[in-house]
Amino acid sequence: MRIFLVLTCVLFSHFIGKAQTTQGSFCLEYFQQPLVETYVDSLVSYLTKEMSAEDEVPDSTTLDYIQHFASLATRESKCVYFSSDSILVQEKVDDELTNPYLILPAENKLISRNQAGGLVQQPYFLESSSETGEFKYMVDEDKTDSKLIEGFLCYRVEVTEFFQAPGEDTPREKKYVLYVTDDIKVAGGFILGVNMSRIIGCPLEIQEPLNSKIRITYRATGLRLKVPDGIFQSL
Repeated sequence: MRIFLVLTCVLFSHFIGKAQTTQGSFCLEYFQQPLVETYVDSLVSYLTKEMSAEDEVPDSTTLDYIQHFASLATRESKCVYFSSDSILVQEKVDDELTNPYLILPAENKLISRNQAGGLVQQPYFLESSSETGEFKYMVDEDKTDSKLIEGFLCYRVEVTEFFQAPGEDTPREKKYVLYVTDDIKVAGGFILGVNMSRIIGCPLEIQEPLNSKIRITYRATGLRLKVPDGIFQSL
């Protein structure tokens, strides 16, 4: 009984100490999943067979097209640096780092660089309209389904995205399964990368749909409770 009480107190103090985490960094890393790899390999084999004439080497356009589908699951990571008023995001696709972008939630700004190296500023949350299409979201929480990720207790959240494209009668539906924590004070919608309102906790695991049956999983690693000096000026 004494050992149980001591362990409970240690775990309780561990989480209480993290309850007000307002700055830090972590990377959502691609989590290897045999079902995903098998699906992508099968798709590439099928495309190679169907798009290549017998006894002929595929042309460069065909190879590029096949490579596009072969890269479906190769967004390797999304690294997030956050403080109380700034979020810097950088993704790694294959072996290449993409241009980072800075989000200022209170000012509804997204700042990035264009191909010429100049800074570009635009709203992060865009107004829906009949010309650009409309996004709607349904959020379901299940706090009975939980797991520890990087020392934080996370619970399951399902986010269903509905996008009504201009001229289409039926909205396109996309469902994410997340494990989020409320102990990290950064709005989850910014990390998910969709134009949704600030209504979910910080996701330390994201399962995004590859198709209607298979989801790709990204899980947080290397969480630190301090951001590198000058990181938000590195853009």
